[in-house]
Amino acid sequence: MRTHTARSLLPLAAVLAALVPTTTTVAAAQTSTAAAATPPIRRMADGKPDLQGYFNPQAPGANFGLEVHAAEFGIPPGKGFIVDPPDGKLPMQEWAKAEKQSRVRPERGYDDPAAHCFPNGLPRSMYTGGFQILQPAGYVVFLFQGDTGPSYRIIALDGRSHAPERVHLWQGDSAGHWEGDTLVVETTNFNGKTWLNQAGEIVSYREKVVERFTPVDANTINYQATITDPIVYTRPWSIAYSLTRSQDELLEVACREDNDDLEHLKKIKEAQGR
Repeated sequence: MRTHTARSLLPLAAVLAALVPTTTTVAAAQTSTAAAATPPIRRMADGKPDLQGYFNPQAPGANFGLEVHAAEFGIPPGKGFIVDPPDGKLPMQEWAKAEKQSRVRPERGYDDPAAHCFPNGLPRSMYTGGFQILQPAGYVVFLFQGDTGPSYRIIALDGRSHAPERVHLWQGDSAGHWEGDTLVVETTNFNGKTWLNQAGEIVSYREKVVERFTPVDANTINYQATITDPIVYTRPWSIAYSLTRSQDELLEVACREDNDDLEHLKKIKEAQGR
């Protein structure tokens, strides 16, 4: 009887198997649907990824500190964007820690070059607001919209060397190349005057930034930047987050004409006798 029962169930099992898709089949169907819903990487005529468009950095709070920080008065929380070192901390030298603590005092807000409408430098330009990417032949161009007013970066892709060491620039001197679908940009020749954010995190003229822009689909670019600065830090460190495509356009920002906050910061500084 036991053998007869087992045989009688075989046709039923076959019917159920035909009616109910397997887990593998369901997973494959879901993967296929997701792939169809995600636009593929757009490409230029030469086959390189087309990064052009308007993008917003997914780095809320980075302009108030790259490490994890809680919300304070006038400061949004930040989840932290440092992926190396693993502890998420900036590997500052002792003198830099003391200077950073000084910069967070209210009267030091006036000293942030961004308050005076100077360019943000790197990597600060990449997380303070939306920007547009253009790709004329042989170049990648970034047009920024932020509190400091319009600024830009022009990145040559022709293999040229950096500017002479004696040249120091707010946005540095950038040179790029492609590694597969990743745009790699090395920037040197900074002037050392920029702050990384309103929290006063520090870079010097010896700063070097290596950025990697990797498109994952038509609307998303993974961004990573590694900063080396032997004057300020004991080792290189890296941040990472995504850039998402936006339908917005850049708005004209007249920083110097509309900069009402600078007079306020000046009064705070003067009240401290500085």
